[in-house]
Amino acid sequence: MTELPGFAVLLTRLLHHQGQEPAELAHRAGADEAEVLALLDGAAPDRALLRRLAPALGLDTADLFEIAAVPLPEDLAPAGGMATTSIVSVVRFGKALPADRRAELRAFVAGLPPARATGRIEGLPASAPAPDPRSAGNLLMRMVATRNLGWTGTAKVFHLLTGRYWMSTAYGRIASGEDRLTPDLLVDFATVLGLPAAVPAALLGMPLPPDAPRPDASATDAALLLRGLRRLGVEQLREAEDLARALQAG
Repeated sequence: MTELPGFAVLLTRLLHHQGQEPAELAHRAGADEAEVLALLDGAAPDRALLRRLAPALGLDTADLFEIAAVPLPEDLAPAGGMATTSIVSVVRFGKALPADRRAELRAFVAGLPPARATGRIEGLPASAPAPDPRSAGNLLMRMVATRNLGWTGTAKVFHLLTGRYWMSTAYGRIASGEDRLTPDLLVDFATVLGLPAAVPAALLGMPLPPDAPRPDASATDAALLLRGLRRLGVEQLREAEDLARALQAG
């Protein structure tokens, strides 16, 4: 297993991939260049700075917190609770909609107030191998977990968006570092996370497979929808599911 480097190296890789200089990133983020340079020199990331850097890097804010290994603040944490079935249903129905109705569903979800986080994500077994936070697979699984998905939900959503069919325990082995992250699996993670595959490849220093497939627009929209669903409680998810069904029927 290749151990992940610290945030300074990961941020450097992102900047190199994007062709950004520290000064440009600082300007786009409304930060001082000295703050960015300090991060690149190994300073501990500040939460407020991470919030400003995420959009300037083209990243979801919760994802950048995970990349920086900084605990998620409450407003970015997944709602938790018994949400897997409803999340998967909304994604399934949403992915099948025409583009304009997918946009309508995402707008509806974005307008729902966030639920109070319970701290418990459905679909994680009570007894599981200890995770290795230094592994590439663990980082990607933590990013998926910000979508309020445990192993079970991860397996179902991967199947919906990528066609990859694995038992939930396979994702547990990726999270624990027992199984190695492969280039093909990296591409699937990128699809579920709503990222161009080149971004996590550059971040993790991994090659992309030859002729790596690109997700279609419905999968990309479903991945963005998934980000919006993570802060919703079960009742709100049912509202979103009802709308998705109605949009499909209409």
